[in-house]
Amino acid sequence: MPTVPLGDSGALVLGQRVVAIGYALALEGGPTVTAGIVSALNRSITVQDPSCDVCKNGARVYSDVIQTDAAINHGNSGGPLLNMAGQVVGINSAGADTAENIGFAIAIDSAKDTIQQAIADPLAAAAYLGVSAQTVTPALAVQLGLPVQSGAYVIATTTDGPAQHAGIKDGDVIVAIDGKTVTKTDDLASILAGLQPGQSVSVDLVSHTGGRRSVDVTLGARPLPTQFP
Repeated sequence: MPTVPLGDSGALVLGQRVVAIGYALALEGGPTVTAGIVSALNRSITVQDPSCDVCKNGARVYSDVIQTDAAINHGNSGGPLLNMAGQVVGINSAGADTAENIGFAIAIDSAKDTIQQAIADPLAAAAYLGVSAQTVTPALAVQLGLPVQSGAYVIATTTDGPAQHAGIKDGDVIVAIDGKTVTKTDDLASILAGLQPGQSVSVDLVSHTGGRRSVDVTLGARPLPTQFP
């Protein structure tokens, strides 16, 4: 079957036109198309999901999310967010029921490693750290008073997950894993893709006060997609 090409979400800019496709509200007659612009980048959102067994406080946290004013409603989730070249730049994921013209899509760059792993070996166990993180930018560093300008800021750790057991806390910034530098959240997925469940690795951290430490983490096996954020 024909497939739609993947684009580069890292090249998106504010105000760029995008199109969202999906089965909004499960209406009969096929998929719907809505248009808008990129409203913001690198958002972090929390979505309630009581059915998630390993989510912290019954909530999934998504980071590095694209915000758009293209209408995204129930039924759009999983559909593509496209640029004007017809390339997938995001995966429609959530809308704000309490506001208008605010929708969110997972940046396609953060999903590419997972996609390739699923194609190569759909049943293979993937290494799992158990954190939700946001890319540290100079603006975020100023906003949160962080002592570093890059890295992966830990928003939350999965209850009883590998990171929590190793002492990684909300507010820590991951700057390296297994000796490899982490400058953004996409680096987490790339590095973990080369590791195995059960493997012990060193994780270098910077606290919000500037303290640096290294902890050993025994990686777990990533839960099934229906179970983790």
